[in-house]
Amino acid sequence: MNTARRGRDTARSVAVTGLGVLSPGGRGTDALWRVCERGGAAFRTVEHFDVSRTGARVAGFVPDTGDADTPAPGQPGRLPYLLHRATSDALADAEARTGRRHVPTALVVGTTDSGGCPSAAAWRAWRDGRAPAADAGWPPYAAPGWDGPVIQVGNASAAGATALGVGADLVRDGVAERVLVCGVDTVTETAFQGLASLRTLSPRGCRPFSARRSGIRVSECAAAVVLERTAPDAHAHLRGWGSSNEARQAARPDVEGLAKAVRRALRDARTAPDELGYVNAHAAGTRHGDVAELHALAEVLGDHLPRVPVVSSKAALGHCQGAAGTVEAIVTVLTLARGQVLPTLGLADRDPRWHHLNLGDQSPGSPPETGMTISCGLGGSNVAVVFGRAA
Repeated sequence: MNTARRGRDTARSVAVTGLGVLSPGGRGTDALWRVCERGGAAFRTVEHFDVSRTGARVAGFVPDTGDADTPAPGQPGRLPYLLHRATSDALADAEARTGRRHVPTALVVGTTDSGGCPSAAAWRAWRDGRAPAADAGWPPYAAPGWDGPVIQVGNASAAGATALGVGADLVRDGVAERVLVCGVDTVTETAFQGLASLRTLSPRGCRPFSARRSGIRVSECAAAVVLERTAPDAHAHLRGWGSSNEARQAARPDVEGLAKAVRRALRDARTAPDELGYVNAHAAGTRHGDVAELHALAEVLGDHLPRVPVVSSKAALGHCQGAAGTVEAIVTVLTLARGQVLPTLGLADRDPRWHHLNLGDQSPGSPPETGMTISCGLGGSNVAVVFGRAA
């Protein structure tokens, strides 16, 4: 991308100044990068509820961080703990990069949490000068001095990506100087059994783009991104986003709906299709979903698609539910910042229909300047977010 284009996009772009993540690869962005590059995520049998009647019994968990007060999977404080650690790390990163502390900050939480997300309620209590309710499951963390607004987004697996778009709009519109976006979910019986009943879970785990793909593997994760209007030392810039709510079948992504989200994101980012240099796809390894997504990308990108690496992080991380869009956005930001495209793991038996595509198994001619992450949720939610490499 030339300098003129980059400068013009900056007029609407939002700086990514802080990152924090706890994933099945561990705590921090280096651990996230390492597991996406080499594998080795913490997958194990679910033990905190009965999975004996499901075909898939394994999920991804955040490994022990060494904190003495870490709630175990299944305990009510697990989700607030993960959210607190990820957001604290992201804010510390943003403050170190910008030198700005005590900045008026909003929080946007993306989650599929079926309990009304006690974390969001706790943040609101802190914002209003009250202690969080004891039944929210919060350990006695220090109050962050929040000043709101606090917004929860819950459109299934697209929640984390939608939260990024909402956060970007809050900054663009001057509602908040700084927005902390966090996608967070744990492995719950409600979600696990619900997905099992839809025959979405695969005992072999996520195998995106594989000829033998058969479904998803659920994981827990908390991934936080700090957004600000400008910053001299940003990780990257969020240039635009787009969404659609369109599907012919509630559990399957729709080609037309996906294509609309991608087009709207590129238009909002003022980016031409042939300027896109990287795609972190939703690609959950389902029989129909992977096909629909690649068809949608072909519809929008045309002859440019074979030159764009299309990668799935779910092969390494599993499906992080409401946090998927946020953690995959962090992978996209790291890809642009580090100038390296990681592979889609486990591509030994790729679907032969996609032999002509770069699924992360070929090095691009040059480091990508612009990347996109795509997320899809049950019910037809489709979201695409475009990032640009920092100057």
